[in-house]
Amino acid sequence: MNQIYISYAWKDNKSELGSQREELVDKICEALISERYNLIRDRNHLTLGKSIQSFMQEIGRGNYVIVVVSDKYLRSEYCMFEAVEIMKHKDYQQKVFPVVLQDANVYTKEGKSEYIKYWEEQREKIEKFISDELSYNEHSAMHNVAKKIRDISVKFDEFIFFIADKLSIDPNYKFNDFINQLTDTIRNDAVQLRSKKSILVAGTGNFNIPNEVNWCAQKLGEKIAEDNYNLITGGWEGVDYVVADKFAEKIAQKNLRLTDKLTHVVPQGKQPIFKGGNVEYTEPGINEWLDCLRYSDLVILVGGVGGTYETYLYAKQEKIPVIPIVCTDGDAKKVFDEILQNWDSKLMGNISPEKFKSLNQYINDASTAEDVVNDVMDIVNEIIFAKIMLNP
Repeated sequence: MNQIYISYAWKDNKSELGSQREELVDKICEALISERYNLIRDRNHLTLGKSIQSFMQEIGRGNYVIVVVSDKYLRSEYCMFEAVEIMKHKDYQQKVFPVVLQDANVYTKEGKSEYIKYWEEQREKIEKFISDELSYNEHSAMHNVAKKIRDISVKFDEFIFFIADKLSIDPNYKFNDFINQLTDTIRNDAVQLRSKKSILVAGTGNFNIPNEVNWCAQKLGEKIAEDNYNLITGGWEGVDYVVADKFAEKIAQKNLRLTDKLTHVVPQGKQPIFKGGNVEYTEPGINEWLDCLRYSDLVILVGGVGGTYETYLYAKQEKIPVIPIVCTDGDAKKVFDEILQNWDSKLMGNISPEKFKSLNQYINDASTAEDVVNDVMDIVNEIIFAKIMLNP
């Protein structure tokens, strides 16, 4: 699960500026937690015996970092070590959201020069101390401190110019705009992460399928490819074949390798009906379901007459969310009713029962089937986003 870290200079809420900084960070945290983002704040995260240095390195590996920059932050060894760890990652400029407070003089040449000079002086002081007092013990704690300060001194220019140049909304004046900028960026990034997520489609396993099942299966194959997910099937006739066929057409248009995006899980000695994609073999019986689910992050059900319902039961056992296309009837309708009766809000992300009920629509042609599938995929995307970014 991805995380949002907040890096700021705390332990200073006695001064007026310190209190204002703490209040702003509290407000940012409350807003993000209310939307269930996975938020890490050092003041709450650090416990007795937990390594401060390890936590700082953990911040550097974080997916998103809100950096609240104050004069104290820019002069703090701990804060600037956090900044150095953050900057070790090549895409940090897209992942960092700076908040520059009024006492941080980063927008003038004189201000930047003053901070740069400060860290040069800190480096000279510690190196002189080590040279005079501790040259005999290069493994001492002070040598480790000196190394951190050297790293800060070397990277400080890059950090302060990045902070000064990056356009950022000041939450002191436009708080909602700042939160929206952050969450919009996260949602856009989550779209790219879909390429690592896989959807299992299960449904009616013969070619004599009703029109509404056929229409939905076609549109579903196209939409799963368009939204950049991987597809898992059991290699059967009917829904598996139709979904895989339309999925493969879209993948070809995107100039991607089908074997990287489509996987059929079939019993040993058999071949999938759709010829294309990657094939994984399994033992007949229960493993046909469990191995399909092992590759899957979510299941979509289309129609079905028995086996599709078993897919739901095993998915429920494995804590994998299931979305039935209710208007295709059969097992999908049965599962829809059961999910509503036993609603699991943790499994279904941010989706409410009311929104889930909206899937109960009528299909009378390919166009209305497309509308239904679009609504299904909207819910799928919300559930996958919740699994990636939000606390359960």
